[in-house]
Amino acid sequence: MTAREPLRTGRGIGIDGCPGGWAAVVIEGSADESAVLALQSFVYLDIASLWAGLRPDAARDRVWIDMPIGLAEGADGVRNRLEDRHCDRDCRTLLPKWRKSSVFPVPARQALRAEDPSAANEAAIGRRLSRQSLNILPKIREVDDFVYERLENGCPAAGLPQESHPELAFLRLNAGEAPRSGKKEAEGRRQRIDILVRAGMAPEELERILQRFPRKQAAPDDLLDAAALALGAWRVASGQSPVRCVTEGERRQYDYDGRLEINIAYL
Repeated sequence: MTAREPLRTGRGIGIDGCPGGWAAVVIEGSADESAVLALQSFVYLDIASLWAGLRPDAARDRVWIDMPIGLAEGADGVRNRLEDRHCDRDCRTLLPKWRKSSVFPVPARQALRAEDPSAANEAAIGRRLSRQSLNILPKIREVDDFVYERLENGCPAAGLPQESHPELAFLRLNAGEAPRSGKKEAEGRRQRIDILVRAGMAPEELERILQRFPRKQAAPDDLLDAAALALGAWRVASGQSPVRCVTEGERRQYDYDGRLEINIAYL
């Protein structure tokens, strides 16, 4: 008699922007033992090729991405008339003071293709853009276009990635204690690796995915962020944790003509 194959759960897929495009970590595990069976990492040039390569199953997989999904447009908006995103403020309240700055102001949609993005942002929602926001404007635009195109083609919300936040994932994976050091510091990297290992990742497997790509493609902090999101998403996909969202009740907001909620998922 052959040994019984472990019952596999849906996958947890975590995505983070990186120099080479998009870093993805994929976790697949055993439903009966709640153990990680497979840990993989990838780098894709764009979100469309990532989606085509990984082919997420909307019924089984959870896909969490560290990138805004749903943008304010202000009083003269077309897809919504929101002045800001409640989920950013609500996410900050869940983080300790030394990690709150990791939730940065999200651009208005009008800034995505403007010749002067900061001026367009100020005209739409009354504030200029930080350097951090300006630096990732192309990736925000790419995700916004990807989501909008799929919605226009009839894709349900369940078939799209969910916005999440790595610092919130690390906090939840570490019993409510956020890393003390920054993710680009050697100590901060060590703290995040320790959290992931204590949460169930094999240290040798984690080291393997961190060493797979040169820094010009994906830096260790990009892969660690993607790994934290993947582990959180997998725990939800495998039924070990309910999915939570930072904004609840009447504060919930919607974009894309009401077709998709603006929120940040976590475990």
